[in-house]
Amino acid sequence: MMRRMVFGTVLMLALLAMLMLIGCEKRSPVALGQEWEIYVVADEEDWNVIGKTITEVLEKKLVTPQTENEFEVIHVKPQEFANYLKMRNLLIISSLQPGTETDRIVRKALKDEYYDKVVKQEEYFFVSRNQWAKEQFIVVLAAPGKEALRASIESYPDYIYHIFNQNRNEQLRFAMFKRTQGRIERHLRKQYGWTIKIPFYYELVDEDSTQRLVHLKSPEPERHLLVHWIDHPRSKKVNESWLKEKAHWMGRVFYNARIVDGYYFSSTDRFQNRPALKIIGLWESATDAKGGPVEVMTFYDKEADRIYVIMMGVFAPDHRKEPFLRELRLMANTFKSMESRKSAKLLSLK
Repeated sequence: MMRRMVFGTVLMLALLAMLMLIGCEKRSPVALGQEWEIYVVADEEDWNVIGKTITEVLEKKLVTPQTENEFEVIHVKPQEFANYLKMRNLLIISSLQPGTETDRIVRKALKDEYYDKVVKQEEYFFVSRNQWAKEQFIVVLAAPGKEALRASIESYPDYIYHIFNQNRNEQLRFAMFKRTQGRIERHLRKQYGWTIKIPFYYELVDEDSTQRLVHLKSPEPERHLLVHWIDHPRSKKVNESWLKEKAHWMGRVFYNARIVDGYYFSSTDRFQNRPALKIIGLWESATDAKGGPVEVMTFYDKEADRIYVIMMGVFAPDHRKEPFLRELRLMANTFKSMESRKSAKLLSLK
């Protein structure tokens, strides 16, 4: 009897502990702020040393046609940190001056063993997730002394951007592809030999098998993704002029759009490990007062013996355009040619 009572008590306590954990998890707040906002906690003296570098690294410019930053950097004084504890993106920077508020925040954010590594200059960069809120991303940059802090940041400036950019893309990919238009994806694979992941809020608005053109669109605000392909191209001279004309032809599908002269540039790039040519600029309608940012890229798929052209355009008045263009890029990066996959399988079997 006593054993049963003890077992029952232990079981009850375990259940209570589990319920408390579930309750705590439910009460855990979701991080605040926009995904492009980065709140930088730093003493005024440290900020004067590294603020300009951090801002330049993170606030990459994009013309949409208004100039937008990929990230917005907001400096937070450590005395106000309690008001920003649950923000989505936090960057804590400190030169570890004893007794300062930022030093106390770093000690709170890092375990003692990691703090000791910073003091010994063995490490200076730490990443944490969901520490004070769900979906929170925290980066700690610390070094003993202002010069050591400056040197550590200036040594790897692109990595600071990369880590925030990668996290933002991961979060967006998860939200975009939680539910997809599987029926349309299968149709494209079967009908045309290529496919792409399509978020559930996009629709297939136009397709022309003769002209080899597919148009996907998401309304309010509008995002357009068009795919065109040329089978068995023979001595096609693919250059900036060719790609621009091809974009004008594709652009007639929506709003009779064309790329604005003087507001675009071309560059060589890589797309899924293939050489690619890209145009980034602005599009406008020849008939309506509409326009926005546009990206067009082309690449040759040797296994399928095809030239592909992918065109992405945004029309989002009264909205930031950069988040929607980022979404289209992530969508384009899921593009798959079935012939390429088939060839890769055959090669792996040899």
